[in-house]
Amino acid sequence: MTFFKRFLVLFTCGSVQVFFATYLLLELFGFGLGWHLAVHNIMFVPGVLVFLGSGYLTISYYFLSDDASNNALYDEFTALRYYKLATAGYVINGIGIFMLYSAQDWSSWSFELANNMIYQIAAFAWLTFGALLVWFSVGDYRESKSG
Repeated sequence: MTFFKRFLVLFTCGSVQVFFATYLLLELFGFGLGWHLAVHNIMFVPGVLVFLGSGYLTISYYFLSDDASNNALYDEFTALRYYKLATAGYVINGIGIFMLYSAQDWSSWSFELANNMIYQIAAFAWLTFGALLVWFSVGDYRESKSG
């Protein structure tokens, strides 16, 4: 595993998450693009990519890399960057969920509206953490160019 390979895995996973989440949020808020991804059976793609990407990173860490490359890839600087981005993600996600709950019309609540809110929350979380994966991967790209 190198910084560039990790950049490719994380950037691909994050970009797909951002694409699908943006599409779903636009559909849910009434700004449909005319595509109909939501009725197709491809909405599972971001989740599958995250599982495959994290599986590849785990396998490469434990079985495919030596200690020297693992120490370079998973040092304190990387951990600090990860923790900062994860903290920012949870803060952004918490504020977004609060705003989504606040924007609901509770007087005419129905199962359809509840279902839409659940989709909005899920899409917002995918968008937030997908964008942060892309941001994290850009740091790996910079590391690959400097090393």
